[in-house]
Amino acid sequence: MAATNIPLALILILISSIIGAFSTLNFKLGAAHKINLKNKNFIYAISLAAFSFLFYLYALKQAPLTFIYLTASISYIWAVVLGRYALKEKINQCKLAGIVTIVLGIIIMNI
Repeated sequence: MAATNIPLALILILISSIIGAFSTLNFKLGAAHKINLKNKNFIYAISLAAFSFLFYLYALKQAPLTFIYLTASISYIWAVVLGRYALKEKINQCKLAGIVTIVLGIIIMNI
């Protein structure tokens, strides 16, 4: 394995998770329509997922798998935030507890 570059890995995972959350949002929006090549949300979702995956792969070259996999769980937080603002979903206590648990888990496991 090459030298570890944690700061670069964190940046790449952050970018990957944000792009991945937008991909998930587009899958959700596209699910209301017929799944075909005319469904723009579906095409955007696939494109964003592929782009996100490229950042994820490059992050894997920068740091250990256990670090990358754990840190990538931040994508769930972005999905909740996008759901709130783009889809007008409510953030209830259960979702808030999940976000806090994810953040604490990332912090504790990376110490």
